[in-house]
Parts: sequence; C-alpha cells; structure tokens
Amino acid sequence: MPDSPFYSAVESRRTVRDFLPDPVPQEVLDRCLDAARLAPSSSNLQPWEFIIIRDPETRRLANAACLDQMPAKTAPVLIALVTHRDTWRRNRDEILRIFEGRGPLRPSQASYYRRIIPVIYTTGPFGVLGPLKRAFSRLASRFKPTPNLMSRSDIRVMAHKSTALAAATFMLAMRAEGFDTCPMEGFDPWRAKALLDLPRGAEVNMFLAVGRRSEKGVWWDRALVPREWAVREI
Repeated sequence: MPDSPFYSAVESRRTVRDFLPDPVPQEVLDRCLDAARLAPSSSNLQPWEFIIIRDPETRRLANAACLDQMPAKTAPVLIALVTHRDTWRRNRDEILRIFEGRGPLRPSQASYYRRIIPVIYTTGPFGVLGPLKRAFSRLASRFKPTPNLMSRSDIRVMAHKSTALAAATFMLAMRAEGFDTCPMEGFDPWRAKALLDLPRGAEVNMFLAVGRRSEKGVWWDRALVPREWAVREI
C-alpha cells in the first residue's frame, strides 16, 4: 500500500480481542466520534447513535449481553452503536433547517426532502403500505429503471448499512489515533435493547470495544480471500 497516514491506518487496523487498561483520552474519543459523523448515509439521514457506556453497573450488564467476550470485558471503553429506523422525519427536518439557515432552498433540495423522502420512507400504519410500494417498484422496473420505494424491512436494511459506514469510519479514525477497536455482532439483541431502553424502531447494530491492544490482542494473522473473489469487472 502507498506510504500515507490513511493507508497506514487501514493496514494496521485489526480486530483486537484483548486490551490494555490504559484509558482513552476524551479528546481522542471526541475527534473519532466527530469523524464518524462525517460518514456517508442514505439521503444523508444519519440513522445512527453512538452510546458510550460509562455507568459501572450498565457496563457489567452490557458485558453480559455481549456474552462476556474478552474484548467487551477488557476494553476501557465500550460503545453501543444503535440504528434508528424511525428518525428520518426528525433528521430530515433538521437538515432542512440547516439548509434554510444558509439561504433560500434550491428547488432540488426542497423537492427531494419534502416530497421524495416521505414517499420512500412512509410505510403507513403497521407497515401496510410497504409491500404495496415494493410491488409497485418491482412492476415498474419491468418497463424502466425504478428505485425501490421500500417496505419497513428495506428501510431497516438501509439504516443498518448506513450505520455500518459510520462504524467503519470510527474504527479507522481510532486506528489513526493509535488506538484499536473490536466490532462485536455476537450479543443478545433483546437484552441489549432493554438495557439501553431503545424505542421500537431502534436496535443495536454492533458493540464496539475501544482501547489499546495488548500483546495478545491480535489472535491470528490476517487472511484474505483471493482478490478475484472480491473484485471483478464486466
């Protein structure tokens, strides 16, 4: 890889499973969280929330929800990265407020956020409109390229994809600061949701253990599948 800070962070980032007790400076954590907020998201709706678990008893229960994995138990910082499916209206309105504070809205901005976004993200009571919109999109696609107008499950997938982009940005930022992370998908989602008192349209995307790796923090050498399995041209 080229010799640059970015590629150095990419190359040296590893999933670390054992951490030193050294604290993570708050200014470092804040910089990395702000970097994560710059991650791309679908329609810039930013459907994520980083919950830093500070309270000792909540941390103990979070460790248990993470199945008492070594990264959760040893990391000085544990973060729950939450995906919100139903915050699109609030976030859309805030984006419009910011745009309007900069001057008159461009017609494309007004049309996209006031007309197109509601059509895509509204699923109606109990999600009944979602399957109908999806079926319409599929039928229209037979005649011309048509976006998926999205059911509730499609919106859930979209929100998780965007949240994962924020997670990746945060992990690379931490590595650039000289710290390490472990993204954990192995956890009890029901206990985690109850512990964090999340609303109905929210769920934990992953837990992130954060700190400095110990000498035994990296368990295996990196192994990549062949490049042609991951990249192809047509």
